[in-house]
Amino acid sequence: MSDKRPTNVGIEVTSQSIQDELGAIKDRLSAIEIISSISNAPYVRKHIEDHLKTPQGKAIVGECAEPRTKSHLMSRFNFKSPQAIDYHLKPLMKDQLIRQRTEDDGTIVFELSNLFRSLPHSFITSIIKDANNPANGAVSGANEKRGKAARAKKTPG
Repeated sequence: MSDKRPTNVGIEVTSQSIQDELGAIKDRLSAIEIISSISNAPYVRKHIEDHLKTPQGKAIVGECAEPRTKSHLMSRFNFKSPQAIDYHLKPLMKDQLIRQRTEDDGTIVFELSNLFRSLPHSFITSIIKDANNPANGAVSGANEKRGKAARAKKTPG
C-alpha cells in the first residue's frame, strides 16, 4: 500500500500566482473555521463527545494528534487491510474529527481537524489521554477480541 497520492489524480496547478492565491484562500478558510468553532466551543465540544464514543475512534484520534499516514495507522493498530482502517477513518472524517491532507511530496496524512484543534489544549489532551488508557478499553484492532475475552474472564459470574 502506498501513502502517496496517484500522480494523475486532481488538478495540476503550474502557475505560482495561482498556487499562492490557493494557499491564501485555504488560510482564510481555516481562520473562519477556527473563529466559528471558538465562538461555538460548547457546541463543538458536545459534537466531539457525541461522535467520539468508541475506544478505537478515540485511539485513532489520539494518534492523529500528529499527522499520520494510513500505513502508520494500520501498523499501529494492527489492521490487516486498508478497508479495516477505512472503516474507522471514514466516520471520523465525516464527523469532522480528523481530516485528510496531502503534503507537498504527495504523501497523504490524517490529522486532527481544524474544528477539533480549535478547542482548548486541555480538552484535546484529556481525549488523547483517555484514548491511551487501557482501563478505558482502547485496544488495537486484531487484539480487540482477546481484550474482551480477557476482561470477560475477570468478571465474576
